Amino acid sequence: MTREQSLKKLYKAAAFVLKCEGEPKLTVDIVFVGPKKMHELNLKYRGKDKPTDVLSFRHLDVRDKFGDPKFLGEIILCSSYLRAQAKEYEVSYEEELVRMTIHGTLHLLNYDHIKPSDAKKMLPLQEKYLAKFL
Repeated sequence: MTREQSLKKLYKAAAFVLKCEGEPKLTVDIVFVGPKKMHELNLKYRGKDKPTDVLSFRHLDVRDKFGDPKFLGEIILCSSYLRAQAKEYEVSYEEELVRMTIHGTLHLLNYDHIKPSDAKKMLPLQEKYLAKFL
């Protein structure tokens, strides 16, 4: 699968979640960064001094350069981190990319997993959408 095909698939995965969540007109941006940049973002915005797999920034939290009221936010993915994570979880890189795109989209829709009660809602929903999408 080419990079372009892979990116199209990720946008389709985000659109699938938005549709399932009753927000089919909203859009997201997907951005890839390296581990150094992800580390910087994670430290700056979450106070975590390490890289991570995915970060999400809602439209209200970032400057919308296009003024599009349908723009929900950005999903930032760290491809090298996700490659290692896919290997660790024994799934394909493509599956992990889709999983974390779905995860990031759910965060943009105000789902969270910090509290166990929130995780019991968000993480099964993430896996349900992943199974339906793939």
